[in-house]
Amino acid sequence: MTFDMTKPITFSLEEASLNRAQGWQSLIQALMTETDTFLVASVRDGKVVPEEAGDAPAITLLLIAEQKNETLPIGIASIENGELGMAILKEFQGAGLGNSLMVAMVEWANMADLREVWLDVQTDNLVALHIYDKFDFKKVGPEVSLTLPNGRVTKLQRMTKSLVKENTEL
Repeated sequence: MTFDMTKPITFSLEEASLNRAQGWQSLIQALMTETDTFLVASVRDGKVVPEEAGDAPAITLLLIAEQKNETLPIGIASIENGELGMAILKEFQGAGLGNSLMVAMVEWANMADLREVWLDVQTDNLVALHIYDKFDFKKVGPEVSLTLPNGRVTKLQRMTKSLVKENTEL
């Protein structure tokens, strides 16, 4: 489905579930064609990192666009083992949706009593760096070179956001 970008589109967030599995899969495939770094989280130092099944809280949210009676996932955000990741289709970037996704993810992490969330960002992704700075993510450690599966080399910076709430009781 293609949206008419000259007409109003509404957006909502919903937790990923099997009832949207086909749309979710199509979104992932589209994101993988738009960027070669969508899978950075699963590739570290040129090696595939196995998924860890932890007992830490995890969530995946879909950003849903709606126009008339048509709905389509156009973005995704997740937190698993404290790692935050998010992506939005290029066609919908620049409209503040990344900010909305980040607000929802930080609120969820606080409600889940996570102490910290972290991510790796490409050092040349100025838009993402701006959002992470805005949300008080701090750079930790040195930049790391990463060779992507297609052979392109990029630099990543680890960033963390502390979610520890101050105890005001004596």
